[in-house]
Amino acid sequence: MAAYGVWTGPVTTAMADIPVAAATKLVVKLPVAPAGLPSAIESLASYVPAASCDGKDKPGSAALGRFLKGTYPMSSYGISRSCGTNAMSTTEHNEGRAVDWMSSSRVPQQKANAQAVIRWLLAKDSGGRPYANARRLGVMYLIWDNKIWGAYRPGDGWRPYQSCGTAAKAGAALDTSCHRDHIHLSLSWEGAMGRTSFWTKRVAAPDYGPCRVAGLNWAASRRAANPRPCPSMPVVKAEAGSSALHASLVRSSGLTVNRGSSGAVVVSVQKLVGATPDGGFGVLTESKVRAFQKVQQVPATGVVDHPTWRAALKHTAPKAVATKASVATNAVKPAVTANTYARYERVVLRRGSTGSVVKVLQSALRAGVDGQFGPLTEGKVRAYQKSHRLTQNGVVTTSVWRALGKYARYEGVVLRCGSTGSVVRVLQSALRAGVDGQFGPLTEAKVRAFQKSHRLTQSGVVTAPVWRALT
Repeated sequence: MAAYGVWTGPVTTAMADIPVAAATKLVVKLPVAPAGLPSAIESLASYVPAASCDGKDKPGSAALGRFLKGTYPMSSYGISRSCGTNAMSTTEHNEGRAVDWMSSSRVPQQKANAQAVIRWLLAKDSGGRPYANARRLGVMYLIWDNKIWGAYRPGDGWRPYQSCGTAAKAGAALDTSCHRDHIHLSLSWEGAMGRTSFWTKRVAAPDYGPCRVAGLNWAASRRAANPRPCPSMPVVKAEAGSSALHASLVRSSGLTVNRGSSGAVVVSVQKLVGATPDGGFGVLTESKVRAFQKVQQVPATGVVDHPTWRAALKHTAPKAVATKASVATNAVKPAVTANTYARYERVVLRRGSTGSVVKVLQSALRAGVDGQFGPLTEGKVRAYQKSHRLTQNGVVTTSVWRALGKYARYEGVVLRCGSTGSVVRVLQSALRAGVDGQFGPLTEAKVRAFQKSHRLTQSGVVTAPVWRALT
């Protein structure tokens, strides 16, 4: 149960920086933060819009709802909403990281309570730091009584929310859409997962949540914290001439759909795989999904994941689009550039060798290019042989040249999320990323980690520098 203090007196504008119709004598309970908070504090939350949907309350969101209800026992709250199918209209409720705390601006006591909560969230702490409790809870933005406040633009204060402040929309019929009957509290991912200092007594690192990938409208459901901002992706729209099924799949593409899921997206999946379209993802639907996955040569997991979505979109696309896609650059052909080291396979180099071929070797191994095969070059050769499980004798023979040429042939190939084919398998084998020929989020994460370890730009896109580093 939340602890609280009691305040009596007039409710004033200063309490929450929101206009009040009239000063009223009310008893207002003030929330109280837990004891033992650390001296350090989170920064104001960045704006991280919803990208995924699983319809599950997150632990930090639920804890905040219970905290508010514990302070104001007659109140109520809601968190998650079922997954929609319109990627152009998303809400943090889809991800379980937004709390609607019910308090009406038309009921004096409830209005006073709401203003007290907002004041408490945005007030300075004992160290003079503004918005202290909002920061410790990971509040990303608030909407209340026609206005919005964003942690990502605090200097703007409370701004009009859409057109809710106009006289034409003052009617009670719009109280919910204009947030006059509840406070909307959207949380950062670290706040939603309950990892902020308000709950753990430890300052949380930023978490940017799951990222969308190219060609799909939704990110997969969250599996782990993500310390890097997500790249911006355009909304994907169905091509002209698409069937109703293809258009619905495009809108829902990327959502993680599995046993227990329900709603319109499940109906679309069931129509795709030939299951009864009843909107409930059960055992029979799962078996149909596995069968579809096997035919489409994607992992038969029974879960509608990113590889399955790509197969579904290709399978249902208009014929002209499907034909065009089959020759697109996503399906990469293996040998795009020549193996520049094949010509040297009969050349043997060892300590004491000199000349232009030694320079070629040194350039490949980043050994200091001087054309002299000395101790440093030999050390590089031995290290390379060890990493490629070759005999560590420091002598360059056919096996070393072939190892050097293994990835050189792909230096002209660019791979990114959405790429497919045999070259993706080559990359995944090199990175030990799970070889399925589908460049998805897990492969991208392996690429980013590899780029980081080799001091390359952490873009997640495989270009010549990555292939050279693999060499």
